[in-house]
Amino acid sequence: MHRRTFLSYTAGVVTLPSWIDVPQRSRIELLDLEDNCCLRESVAGYSGVLADVGRAARRSVLIVPAAARIPAPPMRTIVHSLQAGAVVILESGTGFASEQDFRAHRDALRDSLAVRVSALVQLWPRRTPYVDYSWPHAAKLRDFSRVIPLDQPTGETIGFADGQPVALRRQVGRGTLIFLGSPLGPALWAGDADAKRWLLDVVRS
Repeated sequence: MHRRTFLSYTAGVVTLPSWIDVPQRSRIELLDLEDNCCLRESVAGYSGVLADVGRAARRSVLIVPAAARIPAPPMRTIVHSLQAGAVVILESGTGFASEQDFRAHRDALRDSLAVRVSALVQLWPRRTPYVDYSWPHAAKLRDFSRVIPLDQPTGETIGFADGQPVALRRQVGRGTLIFLGSPLGPALWAGDADAKRWLLDVVRS
């Protein structure tokens, strides 16, 4: 589905509360960067599965959808969550951002999280529009046409697009950072069962 179609359908979406308490006393939070989020359909996608993710979570989980610039206050929240032992799923949206926003995004990732990324890669049109994930289980998930590859990944590379590393998992403090250079939220919004299953397995791990 074309990005404009996604946007037209999500214009009136009402998101769920930003956090949900679950019986295991873990917590699931959605950190919406608002004007610094590039894909509102990604926010809608994660919001739609928050309850199910919360029931599956063994630890607190913080999800940051389609991030462009990450200002200091939300970055402090991300770092604090990791130091406290949470799983942080940080999804880059800078494939749809300006060059200036990409540079700010790249610098914030490098300086605060030791994650290095390369410039945008346009994937479509091509014959195999998938990201191949190796963790937490092998999965082929639809890409969203543009990805931000990793440059010299520090951690375990868990996803590739056309042979380029686009997702990683690494320990930060007591927590686990999952970086996604290809947006997953739009696939969740579209009801992709494989994308939802993959996300649930991430937070169960």
